[in-house]
Amino acid sequence: MSIAIVFGANGGIGQEFVKQALERYAVVFACSRPKEPTSDSSQLPDIKPLDNGLVKVKLNPLDEEKLQRFSQHVSNQYGHVDLIINAIGILHDSKELQPEKKIEDFKLDNFVEVMTINASTTALIAKHFIKLLKKSDAQPAILASLSARVGSISDNRLGGWYSYRASKAALNQIIKTLSIEVARRNKNTAIIGLHPGTTDTKLSKPFQQNVKPEKLFSTEYSVRRMFQIIDNLFLEDNGKFFAWDGSTIEW
Repeated sequence: MSIAIVFGANGGIGQEFVKQALERYAVVFACSRPKEPTSDSSQLPDIKPLDNGLVKVKLNPLDEEKLQRFSQHVSNQYGHVDLIINAIGILHDSKELQPEKKIEDFKLDNFVEVMTINASTTALIAKHFIKLLKKSDAQPAILASLSARVGSISDNRLGGWYSYRASKAALNQIIKTLSIEVARRNKNTAIIGLHPGTTDTKLSKPFQQNVKPEKLFSTEYSVRRMFQIIDNLFLEDNGKFFAWDGSTIEW
């Protein structure tokens, strides 16, 4: 039985990943953060199986105890996972968190929040789920995290956006380092980064005015192109950073 897990399933791209994953996998866990934080980490997260293989999970991946319990639940129920998508990310919010235009805009609290959400979630997910990624099959098991081209140090030509750039660069390093480890211990696994392009979501909404219409993608189009990469991935692609069109980006 094929199993997929999508973290960040409440976001625009995450929702579309869930929708298209249900066309490919027998069971899809759609994980999103609960609206109200729960104080009791000793219990399983809220897990609700629905029709057609969809399982909704309320889970904050920064709650490591609950993340571990969810991992154990999946292990007990299915014994393996074929695909993990981490679509969690933050660029701005409705308060004071905005991308920095200049260094004077830098705020330590914002930097810590962006770094924590954009970089550490992939490391925590891998910590508790890497052992469940299926080890023997013609198709590699995959952990794919949504990164961004602006996280590429070699591709940085415009400057600005210090916290977001740094968080995605840190994420890229985590992906690359994890890919080296799994090549030794979990040989049929591919760890990759995915750049979805500029996609019409709440995350990009304030920054779409200068984007050409043909370069602003619907979530359906962006995810369909990223699934083309996932569906045709080879083990040799472990450790690569792919753009939506299948081209590779330098870390």
